[in-house]
Amino acid sequence: MDYDRIDEGKYEDHEKEGPFVKEIVLPTSLYDYALHRGYQTYDEVGFYLIGLFKKSVCYVYDLIEFEYSEQSGGFIESDLTRFFRLKTGIPLGLRIVGHLHKHPGFTNYSATDKQNFLRYGHSNPLNAFLIYMVEPYNKISGYNATAEKIFPVKVTIRELTSEEMLLEKDLKIEFKTKILLPQNSNYSDFMRVLSENISSETLKFLSRPTIQTEAEKSQITREADINIIPRKAVEIEDVGNNKSIVYRLFMEESETITDLEKCLKQLVNIPKEKGFEMVFYQEGQRLSRDTKIAAINRPVVWSFEKSMLYNLFKNFSNFWESFSKILKGQEKVKAPEALQPAEEKVQTELSSAELFEESKDVPKGQDLIEKAETSSEKEIMAQPAKESPPKVPEKVVEIEDIVKKSEAEAKKRKDFRRDRLDYFI
Repeated sequence: MDYDRIDEGKYEDHEKEGPFVKEIVLPTSLYDYALHRGYQTYDEVGFYLIGLFKKSVCYVYDLIEFEYSEQSGGFIESDLTRFFRLKTGIPLGLRIVGHLHKHPGFTNYSATDKQNFLRYGHSNPLNAFLIYMVEPYNKISGYNATAEKIFPVKVTIRELTSEEMLLEKDLKIEFKTKILLPQNSNYSDFMRVLSENISSETLKFLSRPTIQTEAEKSQITREADINIIPRKAVEIEDVGNNKSIVYRLFMEESETITDLEKCLKQLVNIPKEKGFEMVFYQEGQRLSRDTKIAAINRPVVWSFEKSMLYNLFKNFSNFWESFSKILKGQEKVKAPEALQPAEEKVQTELSSAELFEESKDVPKGQDLIEKAETSSEKEIMAQPAKESPPKVPEKVVEIEDIVKKSEAEAKKRKDFRRDRLDYFI
């Protein structure tokens, strides 16, 4: 299991396997400092553990002593002021992973410790707790807690290796955002809105930033520069009913207009229309579907326009309508030329060819009739051709059965003859 990331609601299965933390590594220098403070007083002393988790190992990098609201030989309690100050003051990458405190003559957890450990484990099972004593001898024990159970954990007292030491990197991150306020707002209104929302606003930009570095992706070095590129806020017009409010979609700069369309469809209830496509414009210029989000620096306008497939959908709809009426007997059946019997079609072509050979040097009309060999042929050619009754192909009967079945299925589909989205054009 990956101990760096624990999903909520999946702790129960892991409790059968054991603790989330297998080992706690405490540097010798920090342990000596804790022993020194323990020898100085008969009262209990306590420290916040500042560190991080890597796989199933907790590495402790510093100890910050409690600000005691109560302290005695058998009980201590820390003021929350120091806890919150410390939580905000810890550099990015480290956090408060648990605490260390002294016991008088034993290293087992007490009833009060059990309650505190379980409450801590309920909010975050990635934790580490250390209990030590100085009399009658030096001893330390480690624990890891979930919401239901406390596990003993191996404690290793040693200095950290070069690979376990911390690497410091300077990061510079810039992003531009906007704020909406009533017309009669003052600076106190502005500060209130800013303080209440700046954290969540920052998270929108930095939840999945793009990281650029000259080093290999698998290794961060002290010398290599790291550039953090926040997500881009793409401003979209005509999203809601109030046209003066421009909404935003937070995207990565490497994404394209195709990705923007998918995001917009999740934001806006857009009806589907066959033969229409969603298009985007920036300052009157249409954006191609492969345009990168990084190239967008102005509010984007979107609309529905007829696509190249519009006429295809329209003609298919008209064809299906007419074909259905023919099969239902609402219109006269006209045998398509393609369905004529092969022999009849060949005979027609031969007759035309013969007539063409005989009339190479003969004018049209009456001259062609005079060239006929017999009077009966003259009469036949002079008489207007009689229209033969239309022949209904035998295959129409078979098609009719297929169409009846397809019509039942067609009722389940959406009608091609939808209302046009004129208000989008």
